[in-house]
Amino acid sequence: MFTELSAFYRNRTAALNRAAMQISQSVKFAALIVVVTTLYFLARGLFGGGGDAVDSAPPTRFTVVTQTVSPQPWRAEIVVRGRTAAERKVTVRAEISGAVAATPTPEGAVVRKDDVLCQIEVNARQAELAEARAAHDKARLDYNAAVKLHKGGFRSETAVAAAKAALDLAAAGKERTGIILSKTKITAPFDGVFDHRNVEVGDFLNIGDSCGTVIQPSPFLVVGAVSEKDVSKVSKNDRGVARLATGQTIEGVVRFIAAAADPATRTFTVELLVPNEDGALRDGVTADFTIFAKERAAYHIPRSSLVLGDDGGLGIRMLGPDEDVRFTSVGLLGEDQNGIWVAGLDGTTKLIVRGHGFVSAGQKVKAVDVESLKAGQSSDAGATP
Repeated sequence: MFTELSAFYRNRTAALNRAAMQISQSVKFAALIVVVTTLYFLARGLFGGGGDAVDSAPPTRFTVVTQTVSPQPWRAEIVVRGRTAAERKVTVRAEISGAVAATPTPEGAVVRKDDVLCQIEVNARQAELAEARAAHDKARLDYNAAVKLHKGGFRSETAVAAAKAALDLAAAGKERTGIILSKTKITAPFDGVFDHRNVEVGDFLNIGDSCGTVIQPSPFLVVGAVSEKDVSKVSKNDRGVARLATGQTIEGVVRFIAAAADPATRTFTVELLVPNEDGALRDGVTADFTIFAKERAAYHIPRSSLVLGDDGGLGIRMLGPDEDVRFTSVGLLGEDQNGIWVAGLDGTTKLIVRGHGFVSAGQKVKAVDVESLKAGQSSDAGATP
């Protein structure tokens, strides 16, 4: 009995041990399956698993605001500070020396060409002219006689040639003394105004000394200096308006633009030709004049839309036809209170006015037009919550 009972317990214990071993192996196998499954899905996620779903979603694009700009007629206005100047202003000077015998023309008088302004004493010059005339007459008689005698065979050809030379010499002397005598009268070189006389009766003039100044009243000039950045905008025959310190306003056209800059100021001289038929303009009056350049096509854009290119030059970022960002260099033409005028664009352009600082050339973006944005804001502002 005891022996059978012992055998029963041994068999029962062995069966329980075998069952425990089987359970432990099942648990281990289940745990192994869980680990392998976890590693599989983790590896799939890291190395391509689930990538199809991610790749199929379109990337998010940065949103920018654009403004459509088109070429508009634009005219540069260059403001120049200068002064009035007579187109012709000549200081008449003595060509021979002598004392001033008379000043027949008063200062400020209107004169005609060849009117006498200053008279130098004639002294012996009139007698010298008379002597030269007499010598010329004698030489002519001698020459005529030599010709007649030569025809009769009483004079040689050499004698006739000598008489002709003496006649020519006398004629030159007569002409020279006549010119010297005429130089005693200092005359006006053109029609104008005898603006200033520098001598009085009794003053002695040497060759080159000034008698006075003659000014041609019309046309007049307004002369100024244009900076280096503006000189290329100015052309001959451009219209200009000058405002003088006297309160006068005059119009004219650009007559002259200097080809070389002043070495001291690096500016270029510009002359505005203006009419002065009534003689109201005076030489040397301070003037501010505006030159209106020829009309050209330009683009008006906000100042804030300017950016720097890779080379440091100014430009703008614009929207391409494929909604990609593009950079274009521009040239500054002018500015006003609402923005700046530029050149360098072509046709109608979608200018990026907001967000241009956060995108780069070639980048795909989402664009919102500024006008539609304003319309939406206006609609929202009028809506009732």
